[in-house]
Amino acid sequence: MSTRDIKDRAQRHPEKAHRADAPVLRKPEWIRVKAPSSEGYRKTREIMRENRLTTVCEEAGCPNVGECWSQGHATMMIMGEI
Repeated sequence: MSTRDIKDRAQRHPEKAHRADAPVLRKPEWIRVKAPSSEGYRKTREIMRENRLTTVCEEAGCPNVGECWSQGHATMMIMGEI
């Protein structure tokens, strides 16, 4: 885990910034989701970045983002970042 990952997580969940570090329990194999790597996911992510769109998927840290984005689906935040 890099320091960038830690900073990104802190920005995504500011309410957790001042909590004491607790040991992280590993998830069982059956509940894990593979990292998204499809061409559809890459294209959808590129569109989001180019247009500076904020999605519910990213803000909520949805574990199924790869599945939806690979099909070109994304849920937008109407008011954007607040």
